[in-house]
Amino acid sequence: MLHLVQSRTGLEKCKQLVQNGDDVVFIGDGVLAYEQVANCRVFIHAIDAERCGVETTDDRVVCTSSELVKLVAKHDHSATWR
Repeated sequence: MLHLVQSRTGLEKCKQLVQNGDDVVFIGDGVLAYEQVANCRVFIHAIDAERCGVETTDDRVVCTSSELVKLVAKHDHSATWR
C-alpha cells in the first residue's frame, strides 16, 4: 500500500495502519513531519522539500514527481493522510 503523508497529524494516523513493506511518501507540508517509519520504504517529495526549506540529506530518499507517479501506478491501494 502507498501512504501519502501531508501533515504531522497525518503521520500519526498513518503510523497506526502502516504495514510491513508499505511505501510512505511525505508530500506537501507533510515534508516538515518527515521521519523514518519502521519496516517501510520512506520517501520525501523533492519539490515540496525544496519549497518548505527541508534539506534532503543522504538518509532521506528523495522522489521526483515522475517517481511519485510511478509509485502511485505500482500500488493497487493508496491512502492520503492529512
